[in-house]
Amino acid sequence: MRPFALLLLLGLVGCDSTINGRGAATPLVRVHAAKDLDCPDEEVRVTEEFGGVYKAIGCGRKAYYRTLCEGLSCEVRGEGDGPVGWRDRADPNAPVQPR
Repeated sequence: MRPFALLLLLGLVGCDSTINGRGAATPLVRVHAAKDLDCPDEEVRVTEEFGGVYKAIGCGRKAYYRTLCEGLSCEVRGEGDGPVGWRDRADPNAPVQPR
């Protein structure tokens, strides 16, 4: 019975760290943060907050990022960059094309 419990635990841990799971946007957030904070990548600390928000701290500065991941593609926006997830939506003011 113990080997089954161990396999179940390993499976659950593996599901939490997949590309589509929590933390999927961390590498991209790290790239943005290193540039925005003007700080070497190895000195930037990234933590995931609630609802796809990440906090990056490095070189005495702090920045927040909003993220949205769909499959293998993640979008990252800084504090003043507008909402995430709007690029693929139709313009609500565009005229409707007849079918």
